[in-house]
Amino acid sequence: MKIKLILSLFLFQVGFLSAQLDGPRIQTNISQYDFGEITEGVVVKFSFDVKNVGDDVLHITNVMTSCGCTAAVMQKDELQPGEETAINVEFNSEGKSGVQHKIIAIASNDASKPSLNLELTGSVLAKVDLAQQTKVVGPKIQFEKTIHDFGKIEEGSIVEYTFKYKNVGSEVLEISHVRTSCGCTAAVISGKTLKPQEEGTLKVEFDSSNREGAVSRTITLTTNDPSELQQILTIVAFIEKKRDY
Repeated sequence: MKIKLILSLFLFQVGFLSAQLDGPRIQTNISQYDFGEITEGVVVKFSFDVKNVGDDVLHITNVMTSCGCTAAVMQKDELQPGEETAINVEFNSEGKSGVQHKIIAIASNDASKPSLNLELTGSVLAKVDLAQQTKVVGPKIQFEKTIHDFGKIEEGSIVEYTFKYKNVGSEVLEISHVRTSCGCTAAVISGKTLKPQEEGTLKVEFDSSNREGAVSRTITLTTNDPSELQQILTIVAFIEKKRDY
C-alpha cells in the first residue's frame, strides 16, 4: 500500500512538471544587470541570454524599452525547444545623471509569461573636465552609435546607413578586417588607418530582397585597439512583404 502511494505521488509530480512545460516557455539566464558607476556619456553594452525551455516553438513578438536612451536587439525572434539566443542591450548615458533603472520588456507567445521584464540598473556620475581626464594610451576606436534601426521597409528595397567613428587614443588606429554576417549586407570603410583624433566612416548597405519580418545583421571590425580587438555593429529592420497591385 505504501509503495503504491509513493508511486502515485511520483507519477503525479512528473505529470505536474510535464504539464508546466507544455507549450513554449521563455527563460533568461539573469533578469537584471547592474553596470555600477559610470561617467555621463559612456555607452553600456550587455547581452542577456534567452532560452525556450518549453516543448513548442517560442515566438518573440516585440521588444520594448522604457527609454529612448536604451536600445535592445534580438538575434533571433523564433526559438525551437531547447534553443537560445541573445538580446544585445545598449544604454547611452549622455544627458543622464544619478541612479538609473531601465526596463526591457519582451513579449512572446509564452502563455504563462507573455511579458518578460529585464532590467538595467546603475548610477551615472557627472562628466570630468577635459583637462582632468586621463589620456587614453594606445589606439582607441569610438563609434557615435553601434546599432541602427531602419524601421519598416518594403521587401526588395535597398537601404543604407553610415556609421561614424573616431580614434580617441594616443597612437595610430588600424582596422585590419571588416566582416558582415550575411551576403545581403555590404560594408565600405573609409579610414582603415587613423591618427589620434582622426575620424572615419563605415557605409553599410542592406538588400532586403526575399526576406520578411524582423531581421538583424552584424558587421564585425577587427582593430588594433587593445581594449576591444573586435567591434560589432548591428543593423535591424522590419521587412514588409511587397504588395501586388
